Amino acid sequence: MRRLKISFLNMQSLLRLDLRLKRLLRSCCRAALEEGGYNESCEISISFVGNEKIREINRDFRGIDSCTDVLSFPMADNREFELNKDTGCYSLGDIIISTERALEQAKELGHSLKREVSFLVIHSTLHLIGYDHPDEDGEMTSAMRACERRVVSRLGLDEGKA
Repeated sequence: MRRLKISFLNMQSLLRLDLRLKRLLRSCCRAALEEGGYNESCEISISFVGNEKIREINRDFRGIDSCTDVLSFPMADNREFELNKDTGCYSLGDIIISTERALEQAKELGHSLKREVSFLVIHSTLHLIGYDHPDEDGEMTSAMRACERRVVSRLGLDEGKA
């Protein structure tokens, strides 16, 4: 991959978005893009919000009036992304994470909030480049899950390094 530009927006106070975490999340995006076969210079926006904000966004954009852990808003279909002439990067889209919901899931699964947020970034980055999971037993879902496992393993997240 040539260049990866990530914009972070922090609208919550549960998770400290420091330089170390930003580097980890950048590594998650880069590894997911590489595993997913995307090698162009690109930019991604990652926002951290609370449950009420993600519920509002979910309701307004998807018509689902409930809280969720993460939302992905790809900027293209079939990997036909728009080139940002100012940055020279393709705009892949936006990732919005509820840190409140991520913390609940981390506790349920017995790992850290940073590890859960890292996984959500990996998962959502794959969505931005066209991966999906329309049904839990389908071929697309299997391919996405396999890619997620490879990235998690590659970054050592399955060993509790986050």
